[in-house]
Amino acid sequence: MKILTIAIAALLMAIPMSAQEFGPATVDPAGALASRGKEFLAKARTAETGVYSETLKDYGNHKTMLAARAKTGTPEYHEEWSDFFVVLDGEFTMVVGGKLKDQHPINGKPGELSGSGIEGGTKIALKKGDVFHLQPKTPHQAVLTAGKTLLYYVIKVKE
Repeated sequence: MKILTIAIAALLMAIPMSAQEFGPATVDPAGALASRGKEFLAKARTAETGVYSETLKDYGNHKTMLAARAKTGTPEYHEEWSDFFVVLDGEFTMVVGGKLKDQHPINGKPGELSGSGIEGGTKIALKKGDVFHLQPKTPHQAVLTAGKTLLYYVIKVKE
């Protein structure tokens, strides 16, 4: 029994906790995302903006990201990027469409806009397991219930 326990422990330690690359293919193991997700949520809770994200891999015309939110985000608009969100944990409302209020460019990010809110958008309820696709040139804002958190995997595709 002791040998079996040691063998299982050794096997678990061998499981990669970061992306694996296989030539033109990349795998982000679920265990790695869950482990990093806990770290990201902790950072989001202490960030002034209530969000923490990192680009996992940039492929030029598309990239993958992991993001955590501890409060409602600011509205966004991407001129050239589609977003695919895979909700890993939590639930939230995504407001899409409408018009950005008080829109302004985001410093250092050409083609990216933000604002103080969205007028006339549609509210979409999303939860763990949902996959959400957003086309470019669409105002959007992730709205969280106070005290709730959100962890999601993002695939951004340049159009």
